[in-house]
Amino acid sequence: MPTGSRFAVAAGVAACAALPLLAGCGQLKQIGAGPHTAPATAFTVTAHVTTLVIDGGAGTIDVTGSNRDTVLVSQQPSYSTTPPATAHSVAGATLTLSYTCAAQLVCGVAYVVQVPRDVAVRAVTRAGAITLTSLAGPVSAQTIAGLITATGLGSPAAEFKSNAGGIDATFSAAPDSVRASTNVGPITIGVPGSASYKVDTHTYVGASTVTVRENAASPHTITASSDLGSITISPS
Repeated sequence: MPTGSRFAVAAGVAACAALPLLAGCGQLKQIGAGPHTAPATAFTVTAHVTTLVIDGGAGTIDVTGSNRDTVLVSQQPSYSTTPPATAHSVAGATLTLSYTCAAQLVCGVAYVVQVPRDVAVRAVTRAGAITLTSLAGPVSAQTIAGLITATGLGSPAAEFKSNAGGIDATFSAAPDSVRASTNVGPITIGVPGSASYKVDTHTYVGASTVTVRENAASPHTITASSDLGSITISPS
């Protein structure tokens, strides 16, 4: 096979590997076409919700807690040829947001959600940033490629995981448990300095800086791991 042909095949394979969120890597002819971004649509969920699950694939996720007693969802799709089919359901007290896509190069949904402050949140996306703000329930955020940012958390338990992207989390109340890990990217965790913490950090390439009070017997635990990136744990 000529060198140029081998390069073209390799480039196509690399594109599919680098973009697992794309449902239609076989349709490489669409690469030259720009994605469509539809206007955002919004709806309110009035049912009693104690847990929010966002099962994303591609697109940002932004969840904010407030004193409201309903859930307000805004969703904005992006796609190459066919809009994604969005869905939401309430089972018990758990609200799940998700979508499906026809085979195409680009397909995703960006979510902006406002919830009661005490709602537990589980957010997952393969490609896109996750932002959590002013939440007091347990939180979990996971992305393959994207930055995870959390501010003003009063959550007793928090778990953050990013394969490629940093993690920046700040707590307004001392958490019982924080777990943060990333393969590539820095981790920064800010917690109230009024408490002491049992801290466990690990990084292969990068420095770990811990300036909070440490106590191996503390009920407040922080575990942070980065294969390639610095780790900073300090008073907020």
